[in-house]
Amino acid sequence: MNRKIILASQSQARKKIFSLLNIPFAVVPAHIDEQAIRHDDPGMQAELIARAKAEAVAKEHPNAIIIAADTFTVCDGIILEKPHDTKEAAQMLRLQSGKPGMAYSGFCYIDAVNKIQYSTTVETAFTFRELQEEEIAVYVRKFPVTTWSAAYSPATAYTLTMIASMNGSATSFTHGLPMEVLISLLQKSGFSAHP
Repeated sequence: MNRKIILASQSQARKKIFSLLNIPFAVVPAHIDEQAIRHDDPGMQAELIARAKAEAVAKEHPNAIIIAADTFTVCDGIILEKPHDTKEAAQMLRLQSGKPGMAYSGFCYIDAVNKIQYSTTVETAFTFRELQEEEIAVYVRKFPVTTWSAAYSPATAYTLTMIASMNGSATSFTHGLPMEVLISLLQKSGFSAHP
């Protein structure tokens, strides 16, 4: 397939999993005001943001396949998006320590040529193990926590050691993209996804 596949995201984790799976792609970030998109249902909010990103990029690239996503975590009824600084990141990690949470990955796929437009939210339940204060302090110094929703990224090996359990889409949780959904859609668009 010679058509361009566009990832409407600057997420390093999403770019990494595309590269690992040998999916040729270009990155075109969507310039939208995510803060202006709000919904009472956090899952719907993630989906609406992903859809807005995809639609914005699709306007500029009508013949391409557009893939967009948005991820955030809810813990104790609080929506945790990207922290503003390392102090807020440490507070988020303390909040999640030893507790269950839910990761929401809004996802949108647009292939206008084949008349495919699909969006959903994939939920992954997880529980953090108890984190030590010193561990949190080192973590927020060592990793780019302000670039991650809820101040953590399971795409890093150390972060995975902080997760006691996980139930749901593995790649949605680790890389912010439900690859089991995406691969099926790419195949419908004529892309032969294989190892």
